[in-house]
Amino acid sequence: MELKESLKEHRARLGLSQEELAERIFVSRQTISNWETDRTYPDVQSLLLLSELFETSIDELVKGDVATMEKTIKETWKTMQNWALAAWGLVAIGFICLIVGFLLPTGPSSLAANCTEGEVLGIVLFVAFWVMGLIVINKVEVMKKQNDLVTYREIVAFSKGEDIEADEQAFSRRHPALSNGLKLSVSAISGFVVMYVVMKIFVG
Repeated sequence: MELKESLKEHRARLGLSQEELAERIFVSRQTISNWETDRTYPDVQSLLLLSELFETSIDELVKGDVATMEKTIKETWKTMQNWALAAWGLVAIGFICLIVGFLLPTGPSSLAANCTEGEVLGIVLFVAFWVMGLIVINKVEVMKKQNDLVTYREIVAFSKGEDIEADEQAFSRRHPALSNGLKLSVSAISGFVVMYVVMKIFVG
């Protein structure tokens, strides 16, 4: 990344300390330090403020970085998509276990009143796979933050004159029917499970 060197040069040219630069663009001194040591990367709004202060363009500030960002996005995003698919796979397995547990003709459970052994086992497996899916999804979010992917995508889009798309809307915009279907299915089945368990335990 070349931005860190550009920041240091422009800051030295203006005779500004990290703290003074931070005050000018409304961030903390630690944030400036992180940018200059490649720990994090400034977002588009910060780059706009820096370009105005340094009297240069954003393209000039990030020159040489965009290609690296595009490579990082391509490589890491593919890995994240695989992990996301794995998470949905775990949730799907949980649903299958739940359905099979409800359909299996088993005797009454000694753990939960008014429930069969199959139902209890199905619910336990559903919860277990659901939790594992959440853990995997959390791993995806950690990867996203560690690699500054949202920031990189915004900067690459800005440099190409494209609209900056909110990260949480990216998948739903590319696959609206699939996204809405998945959300509706998960919400409906989860609601049914909760309602069924409550009715079984308290109503009978």
